[in-house]
Order: sequence, then structure tokens, then C-alpha cells
Amino acid sequence: VKQRRLIWRILQSKVGTGILSKLKVEEPTYQKERMGKLPYSNKSIIEYLKLMASAGILEQGMKRVKTKRKTVWIKFYKPTRLGKWLILFLKSPEEVSKETAKETIEELFQIYSANIVEVCQKYGLDVEYFHQVLDEKFLEEWKEKASKIEPDVVVFGSVALDVYGQVESLPKPDETVYVTVTQTFAGGMGANVAVALSRLEVPVAFVGKIGSNSTGRFLLRNLKENNVDISNVKIGRQHSLQALILFDPKGERYIIVLGFPNTALSISSPNEINWELVKKCKMVYIGEVFVEMASTIANFAKNLGKTVLYRPGVPYLKLGIERIKDVLEHVDIFIMNEIGWKELKKNSLGKIGEIFDLCKLGPKIVILTRGEKGCEVWTRERRNVYLLPKKLSEKFKVIDPTGAGDSFSAALIKKLLDKSSLEEAVHFAQVAACITCSRMGASPAFPTYREIMEIWG
Repeated sequence: VKQRRLIWRILQSKVGTGILSKLKVEEPTYQKERMGKLPYSNKSIIEYLKLMASAGILEQGMKRVKTKRKTVWIKFYKPTRLGKWLILFLKSPEEVSKETAKETIEELFQIYSANIVEVCQKYGLDVEYFHQVLDEKFLEEWKEKASKIEPDVVVFGSVALDVYGQVESLPKPDETVYVTVTQTFAGGMGANVAVALSRLEVPVAFVGKIGSNSTGRFLLRNLKENNVDISNVKIGRQHSLQALILFDPKGERYIIVLGFPNTALSISSPNEINWELVKKCKMVYIGEVFVEMASTIANFAKNLGKTVLYRPGVPYLKLGIERIKDVLEHVDIFIMNEIGWKELKKNSLGKIGEIFDLCKLGPKIVILTRGEKGCEVWTRERRNVYLLPKKLSEKFKVIDPTGAGDSFSAALIKKLLDKSSLEEAVHFAQVAACITCSRMGASPAFPTYREIMEIWG
């Protein structure tokens, strides 16, 4: 009680706060040093310095100092932990060094965290809730302060953490296999396409959902650092999507998507979409989005005269043609790989003989990517086969095919926006995919426009 009264006496006095605001935080303040520099009498200064020491705001001590003629003892005052906070509270931000501010904030957070833990233990609260609230607020604030652009392309899709690992072999039933984690990269097909487009100098916005956790921070930072507009990314108190990408000694790749019960997979409501963004763009890319939402987005964009590209990925193609036909009705370009095409045929109730059958459902162009064998481009009139040029396969050896399809799609979009022919766009996209395959990871492997032009041009 006595300490509180002394602190209030000091803080209620202009002399007290005036002296306190001029004290040093990081080093001692000498009593003689303050004399004559403050607009108060020496008596008042000494009186309040003593009060501050009695209140636990300052620690006082004596230091032996040698002068030219003699050795003297001088009095100094050093702020206690409490004193440091009071002094910092009274100083303007410009007067406080970054190191001091950082140290003080960390100290305050340590005390705050200890109190949170105590409350959780006392009342049986889940500490994870507080973790999520902190992450959510951090991500929302970060998102709001990120620069906004007027995009040429709006990408709807997923964002995920790709965890790379090495295994000697895949496990047999009941066998335990040790996975050596080698690297982690930002991934997710939709986010990858957005990053790849940005590398190709295309203004792009990404619309998706991430979890409010450390993984979410990593994924959002990657998009921001690659100049992707993140203002329409939704933050949920969920797990961020993760994929385990395994390589065996032969270089074979296996992908396992870790789907937690509460995973931020996709936007799930029209209310989560900024429709004005779609109105302003030139092209809409729809990736791994819940089918009902994909249909709504495609319909809206198509009615506005936008070019719509749909590349849903294998999990959605496994649903069969009956589930995605409402999306295809409003799509200009439909892209899938060989595995996806096989799964679509296998899981469709109605017979799908050829890709021509898909063109009848809406798409003007259907592209089947075939890895090292190139790709096939189907229109309502013809089928064109684009083999991978030998010079590309010789120049760029496959190290990691992850992200090749994303790079291909982004490069195709880039050239179509440039009003290039479909054939030119496909060749340009093949160069981009080959460069990506020659590097490890997805997001860091995407080439710049200049890199592609050095090969393609």
C-alpha cells in the first residue's frame, strides 16, 4: 500500500513525471548529471529521486570516480524493472531504442504469458485457444497492412506446407519406417500458381484459407514476400493444410496430404469472397475449391465475360463428372494431368470415352499434361499433341516435379494475357515447367519471366 501511494504521488506530480521521463533506461543516471538540466530546483530533484528509490522505481548506488585532482564518490540511480516500464511509458517512441523496446515487450509478454497459464490451470481453460487468438490477430493485422493491387488474375485455391522427407522404402503393414525430414516449403496448388504468376510479372491476388498457427504465418509470409495480394486470404482457427512429400532411394515421389478433422481447405461460403475483385480482373483461376463454390465463382466470372481456367486436382476429379459438370459449364480452359483423367473416367457414372466429350460440356480448351511426354490440347475441333522438345529435356534434368503443373498453368496464363496464340502459350509453359522440375521445392523453384525468355526467346 505504501509503495502504491508513493508511486501515485510521483505520477500525479509534474515534477515527478518530468524527472522520470528524463531518466535513462539502459544505463545509470547520475544525480549530479540531472542537476541544472531540469527546470526544477536541486532540492526538488533530490527529493523525488529519493521518493522513486523508496517506491521501488529506482535503485541507488555510489560509484568511485577519479578526477584530475582527486577521487570522489558520486551517486547514481538505475531503474528497476518497474521503473523501466514507467520511464518507457512516459517517453516518446522516438526516444526509445529498438533493442530496449524489444527487450521490454518480451519481458511484459513473459509476465502476461505466466498469468495466462495460471488462469488456464485454475479455471480449466484450453491454452491452445489463446495461441490461436494471438496468431489470428497477428495474421489479420499483417494481412490488413499488406499492399493491395489491382490484379489481372484472381487465383482461388489452397495453400499448404510441403514437408519433404527421405525414406528407404514405403512401410509394409504394421512396419515402422523412419522418415528423414529434409526441407519444408510453402505449397498448395493455388498458392503455387499465384506465386508463379507473380514471378512472371503478372499482378495477382490469391483467395484461400489458412489456419491461425505458425504454419499459417509461414505460408502467408511466403505469399506476401512474393508480391501476391493477400488481402482476401481468410484466416480460420483451424489447422493449415500440410503435405508430406517422400522420396525413396530411386527418386520415386510419394505425396501424402495430412487432412486434420479441422483443416483450412477452401473457402466455403460466397460471403468469404470479395466479388469486386473478380469484377476488376481479366482472368479467374479456380483450383482446389469445394465444387459448389467453384461452380458459383465460375458462373459469376463467366457472366462478366472473364476468362475462366479450372484445374481442380485429382481429389476433386475422383468425385466424377457428375459432380463437376456444373463447373465445366462455365469454364473456358480445363487442365488436368494423366492421373486425374484416369480417375475422372473411373469414377464417373456416365461413360466418358475421349476428352472431346468434356469439350461438349462447356470448356473451349482441355489440356492434358503428361509430364516428360509433353501435353495434349483438345478443342472442339481438333486434338494437338505437344511433345516436350528434346533440348529442354536434355538441358533441365528432373530433380523434383512438384509444382511443375502449377508453373505450366501460370506460364500459360501469362502468354494468353499477352494475346499470344495457344500454341505459343503452350511452348512457353513447357519451358517454365522444365525449369521448375530442375529445382527442389515448388515455390522457390518457379522461374522469373526473364529466365524463361532466355530459353524460349
